[in-house]
Amino acid sequence: MEYKQALEIASRLVERLEPYCERVAIAGSVRRKRPEVKDIEIVALPKLQQATNLFGEAVKTYDLLDGVSGLGRFIKSGPKYKQIALPEGINLDLFCVIPPAQWGYLFAIRTGPAEFSKRLVTARKFRGWLPSHAKPVDGVIMSGKRIIEMPEEQDLFGFCGLPFVKPEDRDAYLEAYKAGKVYG
Repeated sequence: MEYKQALEIASRLVERLEPYCERVAIAGSVRRKRPEVKDIEIVALPKLQQATNLFGEAVKTYDLLDGVSGLGRFIKSGPKYKQIALPEGINLDLFCVIPPAQWGYLFAIRTGPAEFSKRLVTARKFRGWLPSHAKPVDGVIMSGKRIIEMPEEQDLFGFCGLPFVKPEDRDAYLEAYKAGKVYG
């Protein structure tokens, strides 16, 4: 699908999902402004609602995104990832930031491209950009038993010792890195 059409669809989806989310944004190739888009990726921090018993004690937490209907045919519908075949002929990949997962980490890696994201979460000792004392676990970066806070994607870049690279420049940055023109 052409970028312009995918952007229009993705923007409508974000608008539709906003009432059910604390935060929601377009990611993936649409965010990177690629001329051709094979799917729409959105990252969402869902609003949570507590169900209580007769005594007012919390007994269950509900993700309000689970109540959204009419988007299309659900292919996958887990708590962290939902894939929906949209009527426009393209799939939506919806990535949910479920604690302890953090927005900055998931938004950065779901924006991609894939090889760029892989380097962000691969330890330097294995030719990635992540400090070797850290590792990704369940949507967070851990250093030992401590979660490294990543509320924004710039936090992940900074932790890796990288300048923030705008989404539309990430493909070129990766190529420059491979050519030895920039260092991670």
